[in-house]
Amino acid sequence: MKRKAFWLLFTTVTLLVIFTGYGYDSSSAATINKITAQPGKLNTRIVLETDSALTLARTYYEAKAIILELDHVNLTAQTPVETADAQFVTGIQLEKTGAEQARLQIQVREPVPYTVMAEANRTVIELNRIQRGPGEFKMEPEVQQRLDQNPGASVFMNKLNWEEKDGEVQFRAKLSGGTVSQVFTLENPLRLVVDVYNAVYEEPASVLPVDKYGLRKVRVAQFQLSNPRSITRMVFDLKEPKYYDLRSDKDGIIVSFFKEQNPLLTAAGTTIPQKPTAPPPAPAVNVPKTEEAPKAEVKASPPVVPAKAENGKNGRAVQEKTAPQQEDLTIGQEQEQRYEPKVLSEREVKYTGEIITLKFKDADLRDVILYLGDFAKLNVVFDPEVRGVVTCNLEDVPWDQSLDILLRNNKLGKVLEGNVLRIAPVSVLTREDEDQRKLRESKELAGPLIVKTITLSYSKARDVMSLLTSKKTQRGEITIDDRTNTLIIADVRENLDLLEKLITVLDTPTPQVSIEARIVEATSTFIRNLGIQWGWRGIADPFYGNQTSLQFPSKVLADGNVIPRGIVTKGIGGPLGGYAVNLPAPAFNTAVGFSFANILDTFRLDVYLSALETAGEGRIISSPKVTTQNNQQAEIVQGRQIPVQTVANFTVTTRYVNAALELKATPQITAEGTIIMTIEIQNNAADFANLVNGIPPITTQSAKTTVMIPDGGTTVIGGIYRTEDSITRDRVPLLHTIPILGNLFKSFARTKQNRELLIFITPRIIK
Repeated sequence: MKRKAFWLLFTTVTLLVIFTGYGYDSSSAATINKITAQPGKLNTRIVLETDSALTLARTYYEAKAIILELDHVNLTAQTPVETADAQFVTGIQLEKTGAEQARLQIQVREPVPYTVMAEANRTVIELNRIQRGPGEFKMEPEVQQRLDQNPGASVFMNKLNWEEKDGEVQFRAKLSGGTVSQVFTLENPLRLVVDVYNAVYEEPASVLPVDKYGLRKVRVAQFQLSNPRSITRMVFDLKEPKYYDLRSDKDGIIVSFFKEQNPLLTAAGTTIPQKPTAPPPAPAVNVPKTEEAPKAEVKASPPVVPAKAENGKNGRAVQEKTAPQQEDLTIGQEQEQRYEPKVLSEREVKYTGEIITLKFKDADLRDVILYLGDFAKLNVVFDPEVRGVVTCNLEDVPWDQSLDILLRNNKLGKVLEGNVLRIAPVSVLTREDEDQRKLRESKELAGPLIVKTITLSYSKARDVMSLLTSKKTQRGEITIDDRTNTLIIADVRENLDLLEKLITVLDTPTPQVSIEARIVEATSTFIRNLGIQWGWRGIADPFYGNQTSLQFPSKVLADGNVIPRGIVTKGIGGPLGGYAVNLPAPAFNTAVGFSFANILDTFRLDVYLSALETAGEGRIISSPKVTTQNNQQAEIVQGRQIPVQTVANFTVTTRYVNAALELKATPQITAEGTIIMTIEIQNNAADFANLVNGIPPITTQSAKTTVMIPDGGTTVIGGIYRTEDSITRDRVPLLHTIPILGNLFKSFARTKQNRELLIFITPRIIK
């Protein structure tokens, strides 16, 4: 039952449309004169002999019978039916169902795939016992013959229009005349292809995003232009297998897809009437067949795209055809497309052979391989070492995959030369390949050496030579002339051509990059100094008349500093030349002095205040610019060199140390047109405030990064920032801690300095 259901669901039906012109005349009804069953080895042909072409309304399976409904047909009083020796047929019945309508019933032992072929004076129904799976698609001979006999002038196809209504999406291609079309399917991804012959597409290649009823989109373009004939191709990209309908009217072709599935027929080809010529015979399209084998069961692969049949319209025959090898539609066929060949790994091998089922137990290996060769129509030659037995159960597997499995299981390999398949152990084939390789190499080495000189324009000959050395043959030799930048190559002809192509690729101009840097150094400085100096003096002496009332001491001298005897100093500057507290500001631009004394100057107090506050801002801007080649380093240095002297063995040596801003950048141009920059920045500055043996130390700031910048874009490098904040306090021990009065015993100095370095880098590709 499962097998019957399989054949009922996936039977391949072939129908081609027969048009008798525009409009129908009752006098043109066809008469069936005779029905004959012609048995064959693998099929049975039912032949309907008529006086004109038959019009087929539809065909389908009903129980164990193939039903053909015919329109515009006349039946004779008794149409002779001959079924002798019919291999698959148990009976044939022809009955009238209406005015000029008839029903042909072909009873079969079991459901089998069949093909309907319509000709001018006969119609053939071919019942196939074995149907092969999808193979390489080719134009059927009958279609080719039809086109050759009726080439016709090229017709023009207008823009493809589509609309959705009543659960159906309909595509309409308007043609200026009649022509022939053919339909097939492609897999991976699933597509339905409609080729319209002798048709020129007037519009540019177009894509219609449909996304309806399992249909993704439709592509239309001129697939072929007069080579040998024009072909317009329509490709329907499908999400899943869909039933479709292909028909024609007086304006052109109509392709429909339906929301509801109806697995009645599969459509694949149609003939569009050419006006006003008489109707030619319809082309016949056959389903390929295979030979029947006694030891294996061969099954047909299911159809990829089932279709909905047309019931009683336009009298056409349609066929389903699967063609995984057929070329798909490519937009813009005028441009030649070239692709590098892809080497498939063992896991990526794609099998395209016919579907086959193999069931063997202890069968001779050679017999099984011979059967596969006969199935694939290949001649087979065995190595004497090939032997073994096969036990397998492979169901619905491509024949070439089955062969590979059997060969790998027995450590065998294959070599295909034309239509001859040679089977041998892998070790034998490997040894032969090695011998062939050695033979080719020996032939190459035996050839004459040809000397050629190639002058390089953009690359250095020495650099290129190192790349070519590994590519030359054993007899080959490569030398260079540095003076003229020339390569001198001696090698065999085949390898010399390879080296020349490689040199052409290598000797190309290196792109250049212009690097513009904008360096901004900002400086801000703030200094505040506060200082105090004060001194005092007190004298009790008979000289001034203010001696003490004591016998001892009767004379007292108190001063804020050691005073040499005999020295008397007056005025601001310190009593007797000194200060009790001497804490002036380190640097000052403002000073105030106070002196307090009595008239005899026997008591005196001097105070001296100094202060300084400065603030400054500075900005240094420079814009260096440099150009370098791709992947070559560019360097910018800005600053000064400081001499440093060293003494060794009574010899004074002077060397210079860089105290400068250094910028190094290496550009790399990407395929997208952006630039990858490796940037290294070092900012060295001399610190003259902290000399060591008269030599200033070097303070260093550095940054290194890699960034990607668009052509003409700018990147900013900042953060090279230095802040100096120093506070200095000079004070008298203990006394400076006295609240409020402690300020008289200390001085204050503060220095704050900020430095920031910003670098803007803009690379541009020189074109």
